[in-house]
Amino acid sequence: MKIILIVFLFLSGIYLTVLTIMTIIYRPRKLKVVGQTNQKKDLSYPHVSILKPIKGVDDGLEANLESFYWLDYPSYEIIYALDDWKDKAVEIIRRVSCRYPLVRTQILATGHSLKSNPKIHKLDLMERQSQGHLLWVVDANIRVEPETLRLLVDEYLKNDPKLVFSPIMGTSSRSLASLMENTYLNFFTSGNVITLWKLFSWPIVVGKSILIDRIALRSFGGFNFFKDYLAEDYIIGQTFQAAGFKVRTNFTWVANISQRSSFKHFYQRMARWARLRYQLHRPAYLSEIFLNPIILSFFGLLIAGRSFWLLCLFVASVKILLEYVNFLGVNLQDRKQLINHLLFPLMVITKDLILFVVYLTPFFSLSVDWRGERLRIGKKSLICHSSNSYF
Repeated sequence: MKIILIVFLFLSGIYLTVLTIMTIIYRPRKLKVVGQTNQKKDLSYPHVSILKPIKGVDDGLEANLESFYWLDYPSYEIIYALDDWKDKAVEIIRRVSCRYPLVRTQILATGHSLKSNPKIHKLDLMERQSQGHLLWVVDANIRVEPETLRLLVDEYLKNDPKLVFSPIMGTSSRSLASLMENTYLNFFTSGNVITLWKLFSWPIVVGKSILIDRIALRSFGGFNFFKDYLAEDYIIGQTFQAAGFKVRTNFTWVANISQRSSFKHFYQRMARWARLRYQLHRPAYLSEIFLNPIILSFFGLLIAGRSFWLLCLFVASVKILLEYVNFLGVNLQDRKQLINHLLFPLMVITKDLILFVVYLTPFFSLSVDWRGERLRIGKKSLICHSSNSYF
């Protein structure tokens, strides 16, 4: 048993090393500043509708929204969708948009649907009001550089994909829990997305930033086709690929701003994502335990006793080192804060202990609290309202 565990730890170390190498190779870089473009070249860029579903006030919301008004792109509009006009984000949206009257902006109060994915409900209504040939779906907690949209559209024009997605850079940590969340996004989420895409030709779409061809989307009936699934981003990517449409990334990262996340918020978000992954691809989910070598080494400590202490310390040190290398290469802003460096070893150990508890949650419950309603997640993240929902 001890030998088997050591073999698993060795394989885990190899894969996590690959993750680290891939995130460093394709790490966020300073985007090339686009010089003065001539009018003829700008006319070749299609009109883009930026669709932003919003619920409440996310960390750094005003700066996040304003970054989209600084885009170096010739023709675009921004459409926001909220549940109602009482949302505190409405005032911030209006304040920002008034500073940039030349950018066409719409704000929609869409209401809230308890019978479908609330994000898809908003996207469906925004799609109907939009004018763009391309639809850029971007979450409210995302901040971008002026060149981001032009680079994504360049990929669309060059290789003709019908969907272009972005890796996520979690950043702006001001609490231990937000540092956990951002490190998780940079190492586990974006690391796996890049590795699976580059080494296994398996594009996993994460919905923080997705550029979509409108005509391709309409071939399925629009966003409404995906209303019954909670993991709409993954399902959209899989549906496009199954239909023969190209899905690509050119590694144009977007920044996910998480400043003051709490331990409770971190646990709830991770548990929700864990239940979704469990129902999307169960074999892949079950293998995730091998990506937590610190927990595996603790099991070895329980089985083998004191003789496993040195290996346990070695495994923890290597895991911390790998994540720290990722932190230095990816999280360009947080690495400027000394406190993040000092807390990093404690953060990794605490994070992985919490993630082990999170890992177990789908085996006990497949229900989540979603906007005031208790929903059960079915196969492929199908939304199930009854107590008889299937696994």
